Amino acid sequence: MTLENQTIKGPNLHKGQLRAVDLIKGPAKYITVVAPRQVGKTFLSLNALLYWSINEPKSVIFFCSPTYSQAKKPMEELYDAIQASGIVKSYNRSDFRIELQNGSVIHFKSTERADNLRGFTGTHMIVDESAYHQEGVWDSVLKPIMLVKGRKVLFISTPRGNNWFKKMYDLGQIEEYEDYASCRMHYSENPHLNLKELEEARRSLPEHIFKAEYEGSFTDSGQTVFDMSKIQTHSRYPTPKGKVFCGIDLGKQNDYTVATFIDAEGNIVDIYRANQQDWSMMTKEILERIRKWNATVEVEVNSIGDVIFEQIKKQWQDTHPFVTSNKSKNDIIEGLAVDLHDGTVKVPHEDLFDALWFELSIYEYQYSPKSRTLTYNAPSPFHDDTCMSLAIANHCRKEKKSLGTYAYVKRAGGNWS
Repeated sequence: MTLENQTIKGPNLHKGQLRAVDLIKGPAKYITVVAPRQVGKTFLSLNALLYWSINEPKSVIFFCSPTYSQAKKPMEELYDAIQASGIVKSYNRSDFRIELQNGSVIHFKSTERADNLRGFTGTHMIVDESAYHQEGVWDSVLKPIMLVKGRKVLFISTPRGNNWFKKMYDLGQIEEYEDYASCRMHYSENPHLNLKELEEARRSLPEHIFKAEYEGSFTDSGQTVFDMSKIQTHSRYPTPKGKVFCGIDLGKQNDYTVATFIDAEGNIVDIYRANQQDWSMMTKEILERIRKWNATVEVEVNSIGDVIFEQIKKQWQDTHPFVTSNKSKNDIIEGLAVDLHDGTVKVPHEDLFDALWFELSIYEYQYSPKSRTLTYNAPSPFHDDTCMSLAIANHCRKEKKSLGTYAYVKRAGGNWS
């Protein structure tokens, strides 16, 4: 039996996916779907590939991902799903290519080296994780592939600020642009929702990042981590209330070495910041402030930090290491964001210490669809030393708050009171 004579039943889709399917089957050529985490985005995309390739013989379809590994995974998932159906003519792992019995060909491509895609011609295309493709890739490389024979292009992604993906979505909302259509999906529409993953993300991520990654909100999808409008400030350094804690971020090359001092109630009471000085001098100056505030200290111990940590530890026993990994950094940055937004941590006003205010205002997150992880950094070429020092100090405050020197009373008989 030929493929043309077969009836193939598609899967049951949830309400959000069906809304996207209506657009895919409609008259518009360019369809944009905002698809945050936990909505079945890849499942929808692979079924769109099958719908086109089966119903329109001799189609030439491109599935374009930001990276090679992202292109490989859906190709393997699709082949595993259809290999026993009898509709596959050939499967080429090295060329990332599946050909069906009816002459349709599906190419899985990456835009990491976008110039390699020049010269192709296609009938259908899916731009997966559209918002994470480099600016200009659509106009200069992908769009030309679809100009001559192109019938449908599906842009599907989580939002990533006000970039070209947002513009494609907006065009789809304007009736006058008949070639464009767009819709949103929401995690609540997915009956197979992983509630444990969702609640963990809601608990651990700052609110605006959760809204962008899990609710598909453009208005909250800017890459900055800290909402400056929610941060409480003080115009002068306050007198410490309770124990003082210190977080030290050590500068590398042109970076700054910063020691931030924060009291038990989350008020920043002092900040040391210097660069391109002799390490012995900076260590001496930081120790003077540590002794002044009788602080519990955490020092970043990566690379040069191991040596400096040992130097400070020899002279101040209440000193502890902080090992920076992607996970530990994410934990302290996300914790700081929550504490800043709810007023638990208060910072010096911009006029009092502008470097911290500036670094907080530009601090960014990046979501990697490849590894499905978040990373936090200052955009190049800016510094994030004061931001990291504060995050370490705040972590020290929360982790070491119960530590310190305690007095006790001993009864005459030697028992604890």
